[in-house]
Amino acid sequence: MHQSIYSRFLSNLGDRLHFAAHSHHAWPDVSREAHLQYWDDSARLMDEKWGHIFGSVIPKTQKIISQMLNLQDEKQIAFAPNTHELLMRLLSTFPTNRPTRILTTHNEFHSFRRQIQRMEEASMVTVERVQADDLSSNRASFLQSLKKKLNEGSFDLFFISHVFFDSGLALSNEELLELSQSTPKETVICIDGYHSFGALPVDLSKLEGRIFYLGGGYKYAQAGEGVCFIVVPKGEWRPIYTGWFAEMETLSSQKKHSVAYPSNGAAFSGSTFDPSGLYRFNAVWEQFAEMNISTAIIHEQVTRLQELFLKNIKETILKNSTLMNGVENRGHFLAFDLESPEQCSEMHSLLESKGIITDFRGQRLRFGFGLYHHENDVQKLIDRLKS
Repeated sequence: MHQSIYSRFLSNLGDRLHFAAHSHHAWPDVSREAHLQYWDDSARLMDEKWGHIFGSVIPKTQKIISQMLNLQDEKQIAFAPNTHELLMRLLSTFPTNRPTRILTTHNEFHSFRRQIQRMEEASMVTVERVQADDLSSNRASFLQSLKKKLNEGSFDLFFISHVFFDSGLALSNEELLELSQSTPKETVICIDGYHSFGALPVDLSKLEGRIFYLGGGYKYAQAGEGVCFIVVPKGEWRPIYTGWFAEMETLSSQKKHSVAYPSNGAAFSGSTFDPSGLYRFNAVWEQFAEMNISTAIIHEQVTRLQELFLKNIKETILKNSTLMNGVENRGHFLAFDLESPEQCSEMHSLLESKGIITDFRGQRLRFGFGLYHHENDVQKLIDRLKS
């Protein structure tokens, strides 16, 4: 349906079927021109390019993200090359005279999981974890358990994914609001939205000013690496892990031995970075706007393709596997639970040998769907899986 705008990526596939859109989504052709535009702007403006980037490029990206998330204050969005940098900046806002108390799940993405586990080893944090896989069997019980822990515990940070990377299980906008309303005001809430941004219709209007929200361009935003962001609640934030871009507005008037922070999301800014991702992101979503392609329309197409796929898997090699996210609220990939990581790795290799590109996490094989897929692609996938 929209394959023509992805011609450069798709022309390199040949006979292969790329169903790993959740891992590396194809980029629209306009992103290449935008990438070159950054080079040309650098050659044209040289040292003055940062004035253009901060005065024009970044505000445009902030506006697009605000519209996608239904936010009012676009100035509360800060950028970094990756979400790990933004996560560390958030963690550095908590007191250092005691361990930071964290409530989270066993199912968070590696950048959070690994960092928190290491800080836990160093006695810098204490962590309580719940099992997010319970969402597949009893959503009400899972939510009730979280709310009970939030009210009984005394947590500094509540960190949870919008869509869980290992299962594709997702929380609805209403469930996110329900959890935030059950969280004590003194507890900071951070939602990892990397697998929901650009995929699910996300509405943060009722959560604005209460939560941090992490997202980026590598997956469903279709802009590639280097363009990650954090939505910041208003407040006097003073992260210890900070960079000089956070004092850009006050650089000329900075007092000696004083560390100043802006009153908006730029308090979470870092230092010099490659802004080409911002160019690509703006170009992609400006083209989508011209074509009347919204996140809701993308989600509608992906959901339709997922249902077509699931309707025909009984006669395929996946017939004895367990679908982890066969529920209404799920992300843009389907996760099949196999008997072991070894079996999953073998299955992945077998599919790869047949020209089917997927990926896996542990013993879960993942199939991702995107805007560049058509019903014919899904039928080809089903036919190959049957053979």
